Amino acid sequence: MVYGVRAGPGEAEGLLHPWNCLACGDAGLPGLDLCARCHGELPRLGRGCARCALPLVDDHAAADCPRCLIEPPPQAAAIVAFRYAFPIDRLVVGLKFAGRLERARLLGTLLAATVVERMAVEAEARPAALIATPLHPTRARERGFNQAIEIARPIAAALGLPLLTDAVRRTRATAEQSLLDAAARQANVRDAFAVGALPPDLRGHLAIVDDVVTTGATAAALATALRAAGVQRVTLIAVARAV
Repeated sequence: MVYGVRAGPGEAEGLLHPWNCLACGDAGLPGLDLCARCHGELPRLGRGCARCALPLVDDHAAADCPRCLIEPPPQAAAIVAFRYAFPIDRLVVGLKFAGRLERARLLGTLLAATVVERMAVEAEARPAALIATPLHPTRARERGFNQAIEIARPIAAALGLPLLTDAVRRTRATAEQSLLDAAARQANVRDAFAVGALPPDLRGHLAIVDDVVTTGATAAALATALRAAGVQRVTLIAVARAV
């Protein structure tokens, strides 16, 4: 399935399958399930730490936040489009816990635009492939899909990159991160990922895709596993950052 694109000629297809705003219900913009007003009011993240995407309030500050300067995370860079606030938060919750897959297409399309823009000005930001943060098989069966894979599809299509869905597996059925505090989140995902054999041409730079970054524990655990498997550079790509 191709996400972010509907089959058929543009205008005629739009009449048959109109784009509807998933935030307010009004008519959506052409090719997007979001109206002009809601699109303009999205909680864009703005300038953030180059490595973890936490907002930076000082325009003259270093590219990395104080925490990342003291203790750099395993990922070399982070590309995050939005703050985890309305309506992004409702779209994510509806996707993960109500199976609203059309929201993955919207979130992935919005995130793809941010990623393409960033990579157009930062040549080193372009990875060789994308890896969606894996779910444990038990969680995947319960949910019926992996939201990170669905969000990653429009990004892979926009960049013309492979999306690797079997390169990393989750080895433990961890608790839901949203129910835990920061310390428990780190312990919950420590050593929770196993990396399979990666071709040499993919070990230079890989990007991991997820829905929301809260403490960064899941991204750090996955990036650590990839680095241990020989990947030289890891970039974090996510829809939203809790701030």
